[in-house]
Amino acid sequence: MAMAAVLANGDSQGRPQRNYQVVVAGTRDMGIGKDGVLPWKLPGDLKFFKELTLITSDPVKKNAVIMGRKTWESIPVKSRPLPGRLNVILTRSGSFDFATVENVVICGSMESALELLASTPYCLSIEKVFVIGGGQVLREYLKGPACEAIHLTDIQSSIECDTFIPPVDFSVFQPWYSSFPVIESNIRHSFVSFVRVRKSVAETHESNGKESTEVDTKNDKFETENFSFLPKMVYDRHEEYQYLNLVEDIIRSGAQKNDRTGTGTLSKFGCQMRFNLRKNFPLLTTKRVFWRGVVEELLWFISGSTNAKVLQEKGIHIWDGNASREYLNRYLSIGYKLQTSYVSVLDI
Repeated sequence: MAMAAVLANGDSQGRPQRNYQVVVAGTRDMGIGKDGVLPWKLPGDLKFFKELTLITSDPVKKNAVIMGRKTWESIPVKSRPLPGRLNVILTRSGSFDFATVENVVICGSMESALELLASTPYCLSIEKVFVIGGGQVLREYLKGPACEAIHLTDIQSSIECDTFIPPVDFSVFQPWYSSFPVIESNIRHSFVSFVRVRKSVAETHESNGKESTEVDTKNDKFETENFSFLPKMVYDRHEEYQYLNLVEDIIRSGAQKNDRTGTGTLSKFGCQMRFNLRKNFPLLTTKRVFWRGVVEELLWFISGSTNAKVLQEKGIHIWDGNASREYLNRYLSIGYKLQTSYVSVLDI
């Protein structure tokens, strides 16, 4: 079915608009291009881009990609429009006519594009909206209030660029997933997805009817709690799911053993989790915990101490039971006796 449309740049104030996610590759100083093209060739990045923007959870729906005219023209003719996606091109040029091209929509502004995608039939047929460039569009909308997530290919090698965009605002966006760095075509890079967790300072002041004059340093609480808007391939890559999946596996098939509480434990040995600590630090728990106790215990471990009294003096009693004489006699004496008996047999 042909999907071609033209929407002029009109007044969209008060009309519903779609949220969107940005997909971009950039250097450390957020250089994204040179002479109108990507200054690198990374097949892995193209594969990530294709999977991210093409795959949908609902097989009868498709995603939309929004781009400026120059980005459209930078795509090889044989590859445009990007297949399997609704291509939305932003231009005010009257001579830019693709009304007969399948799966292409022409809009005069980002606002009119988001308004169109929020209306019928697109609100029913389009699952997610991705903004893919170019520089002018991203400079204006990377920090837009409708931007839910930023999927960044973080180019860690030094590459000359002449087109730049603003850095990610870490007061608004936080990392959801960060891959381990890979090297391809002698270019070191990683894939990082950031999610919007709160409004920007300007948005907060605007909603309160105040001018943006200073940063609210006390605003450390996430305003967003549901991140199901993420593509499944990104949502499932959150590293802390390793912990949740391991807990599920232990509950399902762990070895049962008695303990000092009488409740018993389920355990597995030889399991492994790997975390990339470049962007954040995982907190692995499924319940509310005594945070100061966790930190003090960690520092106790790092110091190499085995004296539980060090923790007791700080009001931390996590190890009181496990360090008691009763516990040692009950659970360690058997192993000790077996060990000494084994040594005695060897000596004989």
